[in-house]
Order: sequence, then C-alpha cells, then structure tokens
Amino acid sequence: MIALLIIVGLVLIAVLLFVTNGWWIYSWDKAKRNARDRLPREYEIPRYHVQEPDGSVDYTARWPGWDGWYFFAIPDDAGLQLKMARASLMTGLYGLEGIDNYDRLLLRLSSFDACEFLCLLPTLIRTPTGPEKRINLSQHYLPRNLDLRMAPDKLDISMAGEDVSNDSALLQYARIAGSWPDYRLTVYNPEADVDIDLKYHGEDLIWWADVPGIFTYMACFGRFEGTATYRQGTEKPNPFDIPDQPETLAIRGRGTFEHGFARKMFSVNRLFLPFRLFNQLIPSFRPIRYHYELLVGDGNHHGGFMQASAFGVNVRDRGGLYVDGRYIAIDSVKITYHDDPPPELVAAHCPPRPAVTYYRRWTVQAKTPEDELTYTCQRDFPPAPVAPNMTYYHFSYEGTYKGASIRGRGYGEYVHI
Repeated sequence: MIALLIIVGLVLIAVLLFVTNGWWIYSWDKAKRNARDRLPREYEIPRYHVQEPDGSVDYTARWPGWDGWYFFAIPDDAGLQLKMARASLMTGLYGLEGIDNYDRLLLRLSSFDACEFLCLLPTLIRTPTGPEKRINLSQHYLPRNLDLRMAPDKLDISMAGEDVSNDSALLQYARIAGSWPDYRLTVYNPEADVDIDLKYHGEDLIWWADVPGIFTYMACFGRFEGTATYRQGTEKPNPFDIPDQPETLAIRGRGTFEHGFARKMFSVNRLFLPFRLFNQLIPSFRPIRYHYELLVGDGNHHGGFMQASAFGVNVRDRGGLYVDGRYIAIDSVKITYHDDPPPELVAAHCPPRPAVTYYRRWTVQAKTPEDELTYTCQRDFPPAPVAPNMTYYHFSYEGTYKGASIRGRGYGEYVHI
C-alpha cells in the first residue's frame, strides 16, 4: 500500500511539473537572457560530435546528439518566380518517426548513422495555360560517414549525394561556412536541377530555447544576396518537352540563418508506441502539435513564434518581434485554424497511417507587452510533407499591430502527431 501511494505521489508530482513547466523551465533556459545583437562563436560551430585523438571528426562513432543549420530567404521582389529558398543540413535525425521520415532511410542505415539534406524552392513555372506551382522539395537521408564533412572548431559543413544523371558520381548538395555576421550558403537541388548561391549578413536574433546540454535553437534575421540558377529554366512552353534553357535569377531579400542542436541519447519511437496504437484506433487522437513561423514584413517588422504542446499543455509558447529595429517579446500565441478554403488531407502510404490535415488558412493572435499582434496567413502552394506528420511551407499574411496594418511573407513548419 505504501509503495502504491509513493508511485501515485510521484506520478502526481510529474504531472504537476509538466503542467506548470512554463513557470520553472526558464530557470535553466537562457533564451530570454541571451544577447540578440550577435551570435557567439560557440553557438554557431558544431556542438554534438565525436573527435579522433588527433582532433579530426570521427564520422563512424555514435554521436551524443545532432546539430542542424538552416536558412530561408524570401526575395524582396514578390513577382520573382522563386518565392522562397529553404535548405538545411542536419548531422543526425530527431529520433521520432512522423517528424523524421524513416521511409527515406537507405537499406540498413540506422537513424543514429544518418544525416539529412533538405531543400525547398517554391517556384512559379510559366506555361502556355498559366503559372504552375512547384514546391521543388529535395530531401535525402545520407550515410554520415560517407557524405558529411565538417570542421570541428569552426562553421564549415558540407554534404554530398548522388548525381541523378550519373549514379556512379557524387555531387556537393550543400555547404554552409562563415562566422557571425557573414555566411556563405551554396545548395544544389538535384531533383529540380537548381543551384542556389547566397551571401548572408546577420543583424539580430530570436532565441527559441537554450537549455544547456539539452536543446538550443535560435534564428538570426538578416539580408541575403546571390543567385538561383535553374538549369532547365522557369518556363515550360511545351508540356511534352523537357526545357533546356538555363536561367539565373538575382536574389536580394531577407530571411534567417538558424542553428539548433540537441542531445540524443536514445530513440523515442518505442516510448511513443502506445500513442501510435491509440492513434490507429482513434485517428483523431493526436497529442502533440508544433507550429513554428518566421515573418518577413513588407514594412519595418520581422519576427516569429514557436508553439509546441503535448496533451493540451503548452511546453513552448513564445516568440519575438522587431519593429523599427526594436525588440518586443511575444509572451503567448493563440492559433485558429480555418476550414475555408478546405485544408488538404495528406496520408503516408508506407506504412499506412491516418491522413494529416494541412490547413491553407489560419489566424494568429500573439500577445506582447505593448499590444496584440493579429494576422491571418494564407498558404497558396501545395504542402511539402517532409515526414508523415510534418510539413514545411511558404505563406503570405496580413494583419494589424498597434493600430497599423501589416503584411508580408514567411516560412513555417507544422507538426500534428
């Protein structure tokens, strides 16, 4: 009886700590205290890896966690065929199927031995019957010991993959190098046959989380300049022919450079198995939702939010907004998802899972100390499911803040699992 009471007491304490996480978690989380005008060197270089005795990177060992470097760029010219460029290099996987796409893992490649390259290039292709919307998603899980190369003490990371036109050769898919505030980003999307070459200059930051030894993630806002070369062009005059007219677009715009890193001691798939069984029996049972958005305003603002909840309890619900160069914290976020226009239902076919609803329109109400930021988003391109329960997307938005109208474009991530 005493043992049962102890167990019940421990469970109640765990539940109480989980429900009240927003009160105590920031005693460890340094996100609100970190400087926002620069990215320290220790936050831009690789954090989780294993080194050989001579100091070089050991790519065959099991690493204690993963690092991910990401960027997105939105051209100032809204009429440009390329609407957004998003790419990422991850030295490992998150460890949860549904957020990782295990269907893409090569035969016998462990989730602890894989790295990921991803590129998303929403583009309008001109055709005789009107514009054709292509998301141009390229996603590859690659063997880390063969295709990843990085410096252990500075930011210089690259990944290589198969040449789709010559399966015996390797091509560099991406490279990110530099130090704050200047970085160079080169990406090749093999499926779309597009080269991206950008220079980035950072200006200010939003820290989403910084719990030492557990999880850190930040977004550095700044300006991009470079080119996007479509080797097959952005025009399709004949639907029966493959275009062969290279076209280079000049890109000047704004966006973010991001770095996240987390400890990963084990895969959580087995822990999540009971919830998957419930989900098979009751498809509407989806206890985890994650929504992340970055805003690039047409005027004098930029920012974003990160909201994550589990079993109805918010475990991350914050963000930030820069207006005329001044930082304003976002303290909480409420999101209303609309059924008009009708959302898409996207299902993974291997193995079969319940379809995931990807909304086309939603409204965000974000509280700040000065006023409520309210805006409505519209996603016009098809969803880009990067995993069975996760999508990346480009969107436009309109709203108000402090009595003034705002509008712009942005990048987002949505998970419902």
